[in-house]
Amino acid sequence: MTAMTMKSANATAASLVNDEMQALLDRYLPHRRPMSAGDYDWDLIRPESVDRDFLEAVGFVTLVEANPAAPAAHILAAADRSNAPWLRRFITQTWLPEEGMHHVPFKEYLIRSGAYQKEFLDSEIDRVIDRGFEHGAGYTELQAATYGWLQELITWRFYESMHSYLLAQATDENPADPVMVKILLDISKQENFHRHIYLAGVRTTLNRSPERRGEVVRAAAEFLMPGHHMAPDWQPKAPIWSQKFNFPLKGLIRDIVSDMRDLTGHRGLGQTAILYGSKNAIHWYLKPLIAVLAPLSRPYRSPVNYLAGRLITLAF
Repeated sequence: MTAMTMKSANATAASLVNDEMQALLDRYLPHRRPMSAGDYDWDLIRPESVDRDFLEAVGFVTLVEANPAAPAAHILAAADRSNAPWLRRFITQTWLPEEGMHHVPFKEYLIRSGAYQKEFLDSEIDRVIDRGFEHGAGYTELQAATYGWLQELITWRFYESMHSYLLAQATDENPADPVMVKILLDISKQENFHRHIYLAGVRTTLNRSPERRGEVVRAAAEFLMPGHHMAPDWQPKAPIWSQKFNFPLKGLIRDIVSDMRDLTGHRGLGQTAILYGSKNAIHWYLKPLIAVLAPLSRPYRSPVNYLAGRLITLAF
């Protein structure tokens, strides 16, 4: 295939993907709206029913949610670089307006409950904004959608675990705070919808251009939650909160494994796991094995990748 023919084929694939995704957005976007502080009856808050660890976790997500404009800039650049109008539309019409309001009810709750002073939160948010967003510079639209899918999936599950924790801790004498329960439920629903759109974009793109699986693998292998950069003083507490809230880690891994296998096959799943393990902290006893496998996993069709993917599938 000549370079000109390849370019034409890629343009055709991108056009078909855009048509499919625009149709999906036509179905969902007109019925959506951002949340607001006015959606909640603040006279009903019961901060005495919420423990300090929970309030700290709310403080953390308030900060991380406070600067969606920074990741949006990277995603929009990826959409324009890759000629993906559907992604630009999703970000500008839905993702950014909705994400831009997620920190608002959290912040309002923290101030009204007396957990944190407004001046402190504003100062911390200013620091988050100053740090910007370091993921996704130079990404294609496929890589940006892959990052978005993983980030939204994890965020959705985290909010679900916070919601479940509140309900599980409630008693007749000390019922769950109805305002915080509603905030978490509302935001988690939006995060799940965002996950769905991003994942649909990845799946639709690969259906038209399966040769681009490597972009998904690379984005997933280098994935890191934005809190590591945006709120580094708070992020180290995330594992403690996750354990406290009974975060479903095995279920999350099972979701990622299933989606990665469907998107990239056993080879892509295995390659992602090996590359991720070579770049991140893992159990010490796995490091020597990963060090041996990493060079062998570089070709996508390496049998090492296929075997690793099969073993991971069986494990989860």
